[in-house]
Amino acid sequence: MTFNVNTRRPVATREKPWAKHCAVWLKNKGITPNQISLASIGCGLFSSVCFLFAYHYSGEVIRGSILFLAAILIQGRLLCNLLDGMVAIEGGLATPAGPVYNELPDRVSDTLIFIGVGHGLIDLPYAGTLGWITALMALMTAYLRLLGGNCGLVQSFAGPMAKQHRMATLFVCSLAAIFLPVLYGQALLFIGLVVISVGAAITCWRRGQYIIEQLNNAAMVPEAGDE
Repeated sequence: MTFNVNTRRPVATREKPWAKHCAVWLKNKGITPNQISLASIGCGLFSSVCFLFAYHYSGEVIRGSILFLAAILIQGRLLCNLLDGMVAIEGGLATPAGPVYNELPDRVSDTLIFIGVGHGLIDLPYAGTLGWITALMALMTAYLRLLGGNCGLVQSFAGPMAKQHRMATLFVCSLAAIFLPVLYGQALLFIGLVVISVGAAITCWRRGQYIIEQLNNAAMVPEAGDE
């Protein structure tokens, strides 16, 4: 089985020299794309734990350090997501199970991070529920993208809350929350989850519309030989 490069998310960072050097270094060290994909789950898990416990500490320095670590781990998760594909495709190390390792860790990481953020906002009611809703909406965006592919269409990576947009939003909110009082910091992260959830709902609608329109258009095209 070969990896279909047409299903890859368009990411400009792949062309950056530093990304190419990192991918070559990882390949030369014998690190496989699947191992890198699994490492992204580790980043997601530890980021989730940081979010979960950050506001249990009253000290500004400790709380800020934990939130900063959570934000850095978000970037670590995205870096793993970038490099696994580069090592697999550009490095020629793609495996038959590669598509599973490419997709499943992303879904696990999204779920862990959003649930961790929600349940970590200990002073805000319904924040835990919001975390679960955000995780569900993130799963739905991926489901609809893959559904389009299963229908024979080019996968849609449309936003406004595709994976990189969700993580960028949460990353910025996390850094900003470091410099805010406890309640305001939690409120900012809560708003971030709301924005991601609403944006993901719009993303789901757009991707669903794309699938329906493309399938309807394909049905209207006459087959060869038809008059």
